[in-house]
Amino acid sequence: MNCPICGCLNFFVKNPEDEYDIHRFSVNGGAVCFHDASEAPPVVDGESRVYCERCAWHGRLRTITGE
Repeated sequence: MNCPICGCLNFFVKNPEDEYDIHRFSVNGGAVCFHDASEAPPVVDGESRVYCERCAWHGRLRTITGE
């Protein structure tokens, strides 16, 4: 799954309690795979707002997973 604008495969979500704390991930086969497994990642579902790491695109996770 990739960004609908630039095709990037990497995204991030912001911590709802601290917008400067971000968690990077990619989507493989519809599953969210966080890059840093040492941290406890936030819960991410189809309604979560996600951001592309390369361009200015942001939207709901369901936009890139097709759910």
